[in-house]
Amino acid sequence: MPVVDVRISDIERLLGKSVDVEELRTLVESLKCEVERLDDDILEYEATHDRPDLFSAEGLARALQGLMEIEIGLRRFRFKDYTVEVQVGNVYYRPYIACAIVKNLRLDDEGVRQIMQLQEKLHMTYCRNRRRASIGVYDLDTIKPPIKYLLVPKDEIKFVPLECAESMRGDEILKRHPKGIEYGHIIAEYDEYPLLIDSEGTVLSMPPIINSEDTKVTPKTKNMFIDVTGTDLRTVMQMLTIMVCNIAERGAPEVIEGTIVVAPTWSYRCPDLKTETLKLNVDYVNDIIGLSLKQDDVAKYLMMMRHDVEKEFEGTLRVSIAPYRIDILHEIDLVEDVAMAYGYDKLEPELPIWHYTIGKEDPIERFTRLMRETLVGIGFTEVANYMLTNVDIIARRMRIEGMKLVELENPISERFTVVRTWIIPQLLEIASLNKVMGYPLKLFEAGDVVIPDESLENRARSERHLAAIIASPDITVVDALVVLNAVARGLGLRFTYRNAEHPSFIEGRFGLIMCRNEQVGIVGEVHPEVLENFELDVPVAAFELNLNRLHGHYLRRVEELL
Repeated sequence: MPVVDVRISDIERLLGKSVDVEELRTLVESLKCEVERLDDDILEYEATHDRPDLFSAEGLARALQGLMEIEIGLRRFRFKDYTVEVQVGNVYYRPYIACAIVKNLRLDDEGVRQIMQLQEKLHMTYCRNRRRASIGVYDLDTIKPPIKYLLVPKDEIKFVPLECAESMRGDEILKRHPKGIEYGHIIAEYDEYPLLIDSEGTVLSMPPIINSEDTKVTPKTKNMFIDVTGTDLRTVMQMLTIMVCNIAERGAPEVIEGTIVVAPTWSYRCPDLKTETLKLNVDYVNDIIGLSLKQDDVAKYLMMMRHDVEKEFEGTLRVSIAPYRIDILHEIDLVEDVAMAYGYDKLEPELPIWHYTIGKEDPIERFTRLMRETLVGIGFTEVANYMLTNVDIIARRMRIEGMKLVELENPISERFTVVRTWIIPQLLEIASLNKVMGYPLKLFEAGDVVIPDESLENRARSERHLAAIIASPDITVVDALVVLNAVARGLGLRFTYRNAEHPSFIEGRFGLIMCRNEQVGIVGEVHPEVLENFELDVPVAAFELNLNRLHGHYLRRVEELL
């Protein structure tokens, strides 16, 4: 999670009053932030990833104003009009852009530093190190609208990058400028780079790499132009909203002006500062938190968290949510806000009166442990992988096309983009990384997988699987069958095998594992092309069991014996 540092004197200036240091600590911690340092006019805190509005002093001060009841309810920004047009060319690999203007700012060195900090913290987190989106801020008075966002051949780009004294070509920036060296890989494979220019040809930036020195923001900047470009429109719009709302806190007072983004086939207006609304039942709040708050109390605490509240009818509130609170997705998030404003430290722990259970180990966990002990006893080594993986490992290398997967909407890394549906591919990757240890390699893993299922409400189901592989120069599918038969005997069951076909396995050497006429797994000898994809140079036999199904047969067998 990002660590943010602010000056206490700057916070006090934004609050409009002084604040006791220990009171500040308590207030910041009530916002789920962990204070790392609080001395010598410096407050350093770790902000939770779901509150990007707290990644700078402006957002923190706005939240503190509510908790201190200096100003409660929705922060209403002064919005003027959509005044500037942004013309978009065919920037096919980073097609989206959103822009806005904030005027009448009162900045100093610390104000500029906070804006830069917010920009970089967003880059690190939601923008995925600028791959998904990148943010630029500029002195509006150095720009002549309309603005153009287009692709330009890299050797035709020439401007003075930020913090430099000499002009550079686009390809030179990637090789010589620190930001080009750090982020150049995002666009290096293309012959044309994105460029943001004004009507007179002045370069604003070469996103997602670097801004121009000619348009940089300084403490003298009064009016600011903000842009966000990227590959995901939702992220682009959200990042613009957060930047605009936080920068506006430096207004004296602020004036926000929107832009009209125009492409050949579409157009839209930004920023999106509209409020979302959710209904909240007071009984639901009390049931979750364990209190007996009245409707007016709940409304007050929500307003302290900078929401607007209307009484829809007795026991139900209509809550208006600020545009920068992108973490509010459900009523439970509002309940959390009530708890924060009330004070977590005031909540007294107690055992629930009605809704409780006596904890015990889930039967599937006991069965999984039994299976682990069985495989270890046969000579296998257990490994542990993440449930998250990627399409390359789980499908492409396994010669599978069109596999239905549960994909992450906002993955933190290209390595972890989907939830696994089976375990064997990850075991093959582990074998590939450990082949220097010599053969045979006998590996297994027991863990959960997620299978897409349109018949369910959340369109997916979780299953407990156990998979194992044996890699050795003289291995065949028979070796896997020997292990499976030993496992079945240990459980007092009998496995049978039914011929089938699977693209990841050699034809004629793959089958379904059956128990009492129900399929409980698969077994086979891995296809040579799959072995080559994982850089394995020996045969591999593998099997994977559905422990949920197998556990059911095991329980029925135990009942029969009793």
